[in-house]
Amino acid sequence: MGRFILKCCEGDVELKEWMCVEVKHHKDIGRTIEEYQRKGWRLYTYQVAGMGAGPMAYNVNHYLLFERGE
Repeated sequence: MGRFILKCCEGDVELKEWMCVEVKHHKDIGRTIEEYQRKGWRLYTYQVAGMGAGPMAYNVNHYLLFERGE
């Protein structure tokens, strides 16, 4: 990912980088967070979404949004 700079009348502003990561199983969430933190990312938010038609068909996805930069 590249660095993004916003040019405005008050001067240049460096924008943050964002990375959204989908995690299929809840057991992998902690490992994924640690992996991205080692690479300099900070967890910004965590979201869960699921859908299904019955107890055996239920599908849950976990989304981690990371940020990096000032």
